Amino acid sequence: MIKRMEQIGRYKILDEIGRGAMGIVYRAQDPAIGRIVAIKTIRINELADLSEQSKLRDRLLREAQSAGILSHPGIVTIYDVAEEEGVAYIAMEYVDGPTLDLMVVNDPPDGRLILDILAQTATALDYAHKRGIVHRDMKPANIMIHERTTAKIADFGVARIQSHQMTQAGSMVGTPNYMSPEQIQGQSVNGRSDQFSLAVIAYELLTGEKPFAGDSIPALAFKIVQDEPMAVHRLNPSLEWPVDTVLKRALSKKPEDRYPTCSDFAFAVENACRASKDWRPISPGSVPNLPTLAGASSIEAAPLRSPPKKRPAAPPVQQSEVEEEALPSPAPRALRWARTLALAVLVLALIAIGMIGAFRWMDDEAPQPVAQVIDETADQSRRPSAVPQMVESPATATEATGAPSTTISPATPKPESPAPVVRLVTSPPGARIVIDGDEGSVCTAPCSLELKPGRHTLAATMDGYRRTLKIFEAPTGNDIFVNLDRLSGNVIVRSEPRGASIVVDGQPRSEKTPVMLTLPTGRHTIEVIQDDQRETHEVVVRESIIANLSVNLLDK
Repeated sequence: MIKRMEQIGRYKILDEIGRGAMGIVYRAQDPAIGRIVAIKTIRINELADLSEQSKLRDRLLREAQSAGILSHPGIVTIYDVAEEEGVAYIAMEYVDGPTLDLMVVNDPPDGRLILDILAQTATALDYAHKRGIVHRDMKPANIMIHERTTAKIADFGVARIQSHQMTQAGSMVGTPNYMSPEQIQGQSVNGRSDQFSLAVIAYELLTGEKPFAGDSIPALAFKIVQDEPMAVHRLNPSLEWPVDTVLKRALSKKPEDRYPTCSDFAFAVENACRASKDWRPISPGSVPNLPTLAGASSIEAAPLRSPPKKRPAAPPVQQSEVEEEALPSPAPRALRWARTLALAVLVLALIAIGMIGAFRWMDDEAPQPVAQVIDETADQSRRPSAVPQMVESPATATEATGAPSTTISPATPKPESPAPVVRLVTSPPGARIVIDGDEGSVCTAPCSLELKPGRHTLAATMDGYRRTLKIFEAPTGNDIFVNLDRLSGNVIVRSEPRGASIVVDGQPRSEKTPVMLTLPTGRHTIEVIQDDQRETHEVVVRESIIANLSVNLLDK
């Protein structure tokens, strides 16, 4: 247990700002540059098995590398990762504001802010998904609100640590309320799993209730895999059927039935809410550890059934009440319970088998996301040695010595050899390349540099493009290729009447209004055309900011 810690590493502890199942979060200062940071500690020494401590260290390093490569204003930045006296820690960006779950309880956001938070979170998730990283633990506690305006996703680096701890202890860290059906069943996951979790968050923000709940974790897992949530308009009468339609798609049991991206979902939610005149979110009341059940009735079937009985204000709605209300001619109670119990036992057995498979799969696949991020633009088949050695080197070093590492550090460099010449290429060309942070190893791509054998870091910068980091081993036998991402933002274009054509910078677009456009940062000219009416506007696009352009062509 960490008590009254004054300093960890080079960081001076200022105060404690939070506690979790695995450690404590501190507000600290980096004395070298005076920057305020958040320090999240992980108590590795509480695991009795030395081999498990070693695995946890290796996984922490790999996940911190993944999170560190993600450079986005909607993702909490990772500065450092290390270990001291059995406590591993991650130094990260300090966010001046609460997590979303605390904000909802203490200072509930209005409808406009809720939609902004969902849109910003979706944009950041899509950025991570394009780089092969799935958060896997999206929930309100992992969304931080900076100065009540900006959403920032936290804990990209520790989601797998929590999953690993689940494997060893046989219990889940936190609650699985926000997990997708494929995650519950131990199947492979992609970005649409995070979309499901974001849809659960949206449902809760709009209705004050979680869509799935149970009086135990197995019962909750059963509902996530099998049941449909209660229609949103039954919990919040100010919301109309379009919101039900959008959330039903995002909460689909099959990933392929959901929206292509999280941003597509967020945009659909915003449009659906706007279709409900004078809509407003409902703040949750007193929320217990396991949330109240939102119901098991089908969204599509709900309008065909008789109106539900008025729900009491305080006690939660029980599953049996919803089922009795939905069945027009209920069977005897004993028979219904027998059927329910038999079905629950069968499904829970399948879920248990799936979760065992998930744990094995996560152990086998743990290095994969880092390999994708570190070398996402290279041809893996042409580089048989560089990436596998880079990812597995910490674990290999542990196995060779027979004892766990006491510090988290990169793999030991290879012995000195004649400096190989490495050719560096960027797309588009012209980026400034800096190797190992040394201003003496700088060139403009395409270019060639002599580098010592071993591991190197590369930073590529270019105006109008996102700064890109890459780790590689020299010699490589191939050119080092870096694909630069253009900085972009979003513009929502609406018109009255709907269905107007759009021309951006003189180029016609296939989309019709209303639509969300993703455009490079900078100034753009947008024309909105309907029959012989048109309006031209200049819009400034900023990174990760959603601009709005509304045009009324009826008065022309």
